[in-house]
Amino acid sequence: MEAFNPNDYRKRVLAGVERRGGIEHSDPFELYDIPLAEADTLSDAEVAARVAEVWGFWQRQRDHPKYRVLVGLLVEAHSILSGLVLEAGTRRAEAARVRERRAQRDADRYEMLDTAISRLVQRYGGVPAGKVEGLTEIGAMGGLSAAEVATRMRRHRVIADAEPAAPSVLTDQRRRQIRQLLAEWERLLEGPPTPTLFALLRVESTNAGRTREIRLRAEALRARSRELPPGRVRVVLDELLIHVHDVLESGDAAMAEYLRAVAGDVATELRPKVRAAVLVEDELVGTDFQYLLDEAVALGLDRAGATRLLTGLAAELGASVEDSSHGVPPRTPTSSDTSLPRTAPHGTTAPRPRTASTSSTSPTRSGTPVPRQWEAPLKAARAALRAGRPSEAARQVAEARRLLGADDDGLTPIRSVADEVDRVLAAAAAQWHSASAACAAKRYVEAVPHLESLQRTASDMPPPQQGRTLDELLAEARAAIAEADRLVAVAQAGPAETLLRGLVDAKAICADHEGAAAALAQAPVEAPARVEATRTATGSVLVVWSPSSTATVDYRVTRLQPDGSWRVVGRTRATELEDGGAPAGRLPVYAVAAAVAGKYSEIARSDTAPTLHPGAESPKPLGEQQLSLSDPALNDSIPASTNPEVRPMPAQGDPGDSSGAAVPSSDDAGPATGDDRHSPRDYGYSRGDGEFSAESRGNVQSHGATSPVPPERLQGRPQGDGGGSSGEHVSSLAEREYPLADRGRSDGDRVPAQDDPAYRHDDPAPSGIPTVTGLAAQNGLLVFTWPSGVTEVMVVIRADEPPSTPDDSCARAWKVTNMRYEIDGGVRIPESIDRPCHIAIASCRREATGKLTVATGFADTARIHWEC
Repeated sequence: MEAFNPNDYRKRVLAGVERRGGIEHSDPFELYDIPLAEADTLSDAEVAARVAEVWGFWQRQRDHPKYRVLVGLLVEAHSILSGLVLEAGTRRAEAARVRERRAQRDADRYEMLDTAISRLVQRYGGVPAGKVEGLTEIGAMGGLSAAEVATRMRRHRVIADAEPAAPSVLTDQRRRQIRQLLAEWERLLEGPPTPTLFALLRVESTNAGRTREIRLRAEALRARSRELPPGRVRVVLDELLIHVHDVLESGDAAMAEYLRAVAGDVATELRPKVRAAVLVEDELVGTDFQYLLDEAVALGLDRAGATRLLTGLAAELGASVEDSSHGVPPRTPTSSDTSLPRTAPHGTTAPRPRTASTSSTSPTRSGTPVPRQWEAPLKAARAALRAGRPSEAARQVAEARRLLGADDDGLTPIRSVADEVDRVLAAAAAQWHSASAACAAKRYVEAVPHLESLQRTASDMPPPQQGRTLDELLAEARAAIAEADRLVAVAQAGPAETLLRGLVDAKAICADHEGAAAALAQAPVEAPARVEATRTATGSVLVVWSPSSTATVDYRVTRLQPDGSWRVVGRTRATELEDGGAPAGRLPVYAVAAAVAGKYSEIARSDTAPTLHPGAESPKPLGEQQLSLSDPALNDSIPASTNPEVRPMPAQGDPGDSSGAAVPSSDDAGPATGDDRHSPRDYGYSRGDGEFSAESRGNVQSHGATSPVPPERLQGRPQGDGGGSSGEHVSSLAEREYPLADRGRSDGDRVPAQDDPAYRHDDPAPSGIPTVTGLAAQNGLLVFTWPSGVTEVMVVIRADEPPSTPDDSCARAWKVTNMRYEIDGGVRIPESIDRPCHIAIASCRREATGKLTVATGFADTARIHWEC
């Protein structure tokens, strides 16, 4: 099993699972990147290590802009999915089931491609080189990549095309563009259908030779286009007029080629339907002919051209057209009709017409006619196909096969109709998949064409996995698009300060709404300010910044690499991010950019002077700021030295000084005292009813240009390891000036003495948060077992006695994440801490608001006496 590669996993596994529609279309071996071929040989330890690596990667990707929904589902299902692979016996049974499921899935994916290849081989004796691109597109409909299609085609011979096609104005790509633009034009505007460029100009294709009329109508339409307001309607019309100029106005040759292309497209569309209509009777009867004639006219042909096309298709299939279909009274059959052949259109010889007896019965060997009971359900299947009900057609085909019996005459017509039914069902299944995925991602503009096509061609096909019905999804999509249109119109008509909020709301309802995307692309996004990068005691770097003045933004944090490139550290909606993978040594430079719906602001760097948003006041000196605690986001974004929740410690001798202890001076050289130790506040957390929020920025290294603490106030700090690059450890300014026992508590809170029994009462689950177990010393590291759902803990150390609480004023504490734990193989205890000492671990919980809650105490299993 190869080593886990996060980037490769994201591109190969997450992208593939997202493309197939979610985790229900995957399996534990793919999700945990465990090779299925090695499932029986891998040990439980190897599998457990891989599961832990993938689990940690999921945790880091929970804010990924593209995969955060999928990763959230994976995290929720982790306990179930991992249980299927962690134990050898269960893993072998699951591997057998997954192999069978993957084989079935591959067969379904390759079914459409194999059918197309087999038909090409039957017709050409191989795969023509000119058809390879079409086969790649068919494979893409089944979820196959170009490489997988190429691998599948190695089984067959690829033959060269007879002659290279002459250069033409009307290339296949242009034809596809014209069809797509015409289809979009029909969706944008109500009115008669526009299947061709002639229909766009309201010119009959029979008048194609009247170039003057075509030019006049095209000029009139161009003048009308210039009067339209900017928008998608004008864009589509301008592009169509370009094709009108290049195809219809460039000469008779290009126009004639376009007419042939339209006739070819109509023939391709109608050929399967004509084949199904003539298979039973060997004749295109009047009702079928009229239905197909109307359809050919709707596809862009005039009636005369449509009649010629249908007659030619029937002759191509060896059938005739009933005389009454041309408006001529039916001819009474004579005895000569059964013996003399009659000439079909285009000079082909048509088969002899059936008599009443031969059309409904089939002779046996003894000469006794037997009823052809399979004809009625076969006709019903053809009618159901024309009505857009392929599921009903499939049931009728099955009934025809049941009634076939020993009549070999019905094998060919039934098989032909069955192939057509299978083709329609396969295409409908692909459209259902695309529509369901688009609706799940709220890409309703993309989903509507698929749903409308399903409504026309496969209205009775049930939704996949018993989901919502076709009508429900179509109504939801149309309602979402209409609501997004309304929100965009309201936002653009309203004040500028509410524009971005309205556009984001519209994108939240309809993710691919073009109007909202275009307006968002023009809306400004303000950059954040005051980016500060500080190193914590564990060696990680905490990046904090002032929020952007633009509402509802995400932030992207990047780190400057030694080669001058930028590497993305993470994305968040909060105003801080911890970089656990920061390199040792000099503090890196960080940049933060605000983003709304994929549009980014200018970056703000940690090595530049802080900037203020327009209209913002200059920052006041320390001790002069008047801030309110009513805004949690404000408290989370300001340093502890300016947070009014942290009450200043009175000078020695003041009436408010209950301790009477002097603050150690910078000249103290003796051993560390209680004031020199560190608390959770030193690492960005404050205590209040058991909750710690990011407030203090003490015990850190910082760029001088953005440091919230004046450099002169950081002089004379004791030396220690601190996890910094230079070995210098800066003790918490807030801790030196504000006693921790007084911070975050009201005047009525009781602070028990250290000999109080309350300090020694350990709760098995303090604050309701699961606690660590198996605490032990191993190879100079502190190791333990992480509880489920806990990704951050607070390590509290005290030399003289066990720590009483996580905010013990005489203890030293810092936060450790599960990612740092995995990187280091445990928790590193700084060498500056005296041995032996008492260590306790408090579990933390990250709230939905981003606030960190630390347990109020320690469990018995979370304490150890350290002697290493």
